[in-house]
Amino acid sequence: MALLEVIQRKLVRTGSLNKLTRILPRVSFFMTISAVIFLLQLALDGQYRHTYISENAMMPGQAHTFFRESEWNFVRGYRNEVVNMMNYSLNEKTKAVEELLISMGYKTNILEYTDPSTGEVKPTLYAIYHVPKGDDTEAMVLATPWNATDGRLNVGALSLTLGLARYFRRMSIWAKNIIIVFPQDGGDALRHWVDAYHTSLENTAGSIESAIVLDNPSSRDHIGYIELEYAGVNGQLPNLDYVNTIVQVAENEGIKVSLNHTPFGQLWTNDFYSRVVALIGGIFDIAGSGIKDFGNAQAFSGWNIQAVTLRAKEGDRNDITSLGRIVESTFRSVNNLLEKFHQSYFFYLLLGPKTFVSIGMYLPAGALTAASFLVASLNAWISGNNTSIDVTSNLKKSLSFKTSQLIYAILTIVILIFSFAIYAYKTTICQNPEDLVYRYFVIPFFIVSLLPLLPIRVRISSDFSRALSMGALFYMGYMLVGLMILNFPLSLILGIITSPLNFVKYSEKMGWRRKLMNTTFLITSCPSVWLIIFGVLQHTHFPLDDVRNLFQYFEYPLLQTEIQKVLDFIESVSLSFWMEGPVELFVGLTQAYKRVQCWTWYYTCLTWFPVWTCLAIVGSFDVYPDTVNVEMDRIKKDQ
Repeated sequence: MALLEVIQRKLVRTGSLNKLTRILPRVSFFMTISAVIFLLQLALDGQYRHTYISENAMMPGQAHTFFRESEWNFVRGYRNEVVNMMNYSLNEKTKAVEELLISMGYKTNILEYTDPSTGEVKPTLYAIYHVPKGDDTEAMVLATPWNATDGRLNVGALSLTLGLARYFRRMSIWAKNIIIVFPQDGGDALRHWVDAYHTSLENTAGSIESAIVLDNPSSRDHIGYIELEYAGVNGQLPNLDYVNTIVQVAENEGIKVSLNHTPFGQLWTNDFYSRVVALIGGIFDIAGSGIKDFGNAQAFSGWNIQAVTLRAKEGDRNDITSLGRIVESTFRSVNNLLEKFHQSYFFYLLLGPKTFVSIGMYLPAGALTAASFLVASLNAWISGNNTSIDVTSNLKKSLSFKTSQLIYAILTIVILIFSFAIYAYKTTICQNPEDLVYRYFVIPFFIVSLLPLLPIRVRISSDFSRALSMGALFYMGYMLVGLMILNFPLSLILGIITSPLNFVKYSEKMGWRRKLMNTTFLITSCPSVWLIIFGVLQHTHFPLDDVRNLFQYFEYPLLQTEIQKVLDFIESVSLSFWMEGPVELFVGLTQAYKRVQCWTWYYTCLTWFPVWTCLAIVGSFDVYPDTVNVEMDRIKKDQ
């Protein structure tokens, strides 16, 4: 305590306290920039780690696989059967496949799924192989939707799955049951089956330990490479050992693996730029999981199941049986386990098929973004966003709030949080959420962001503005810290795009410069603006690799070429095309919880929206000084 008193006296005597207070906004900005720099430097040599198999019992690729040319003819035969069923109804296709599985020795069942949009009842066929050596306590799942992600019939994956089903039934090595699932699609239908398996189905095969979802609409005999999708809902990821096993097995088979949508030409590259692109792509994939392109492996989220999606890309490098050997070898590795996945990592960011950073390495970036709001909250408390205040001479007065104004500010924050909670609930149960996008979301938020420029003559208490700013910023920082462990990518993205709120200020009489700055900060952190940005990027499939090429091989002709490509694209599409992206993203956000229990929409409605609204109030109205300091001086004189 004596040391603290000495430090305090020196700060007061030298005037350093005022200087520290004035640089707090800069400190907040510096912390946000530092978070981005810290994240990018993880791709430098020496900062990341090479992947490895932590669970020695898995032994990936140690056993010889037999799903080879001898099984190729069976796959071709099943492919002809699938092609012949192309014009059948879903019920007819399900019955035909069920007969094939029964003839192989599987016990089959059909789960009815009712499409909420059309009311149509669709069957989901699943078949169970109760292995002789097992005790019916654990199982592995191979799921193949009838429709691939692009909407086409999943011909290659269906034929390969039937070939694997026949092949698995002939092997006597299995200690875990095998479940083959044929949903109508990899989204709602598969999610309905997963939920029903754990809640209402009578015919089960034990706890599901791992799952692989196949996606290959091509009817060709060969594939080029595979794309591995591993991101789960709400920040959940499969055990890193499971992902590493698939990557190692695939490379043993001579198949290249693409992670985070890495293009084919970059699969042999392992430099700083390629790792940064993979890192950024992984962050956005995890943050947007359950929202955009929902389906496949994401359908298993929430049930402690290690699930991935294997999507075959067209090419002539490997035959289709090599993909079957990847599935076989992965199943055999999981079959070796005597207990649940518990070693290795559940929180990680992949920079490539064989490089990653663990939670201890990337967590400081999220901590910096969250701490920037806490510093901004401290600044609002001490100086009230007014850098001209003399903190040294008015320390007690500057830290004081008028009790009534403090209560009003807290009530305002609470009311806004509950209001947006109701708004979130109403939008999730709305039958046509696409009708709400522009009328009840984009336009209202954008209009509120322009409030500082309107000639409003209403004045509010300075203590109220200061308490509202302090409470809202502290609440945002606190919520980002809570989210950081569970869903780091979402916490990081929200922290960066809302960081301009740290610089919204008020004064007794705002000039046009301050009003323009407040408007700029509100627009750059406005939810409707970022809905449009992310919606357009998602709808246009933003080519992140082109940006990497521009930075890595920068030349003015290359820059001109890229700019011309963008201009040509803008000219070739209509206005309705640009408006579709935000609508799709909004619908995905609002329906994500109902479909797969993704709480991203609820979280943003309870944090980002009320905090942004509070700062819009702070930055839009002039303030009048409170009388609390005058009353304190009068009481002292009377005494």
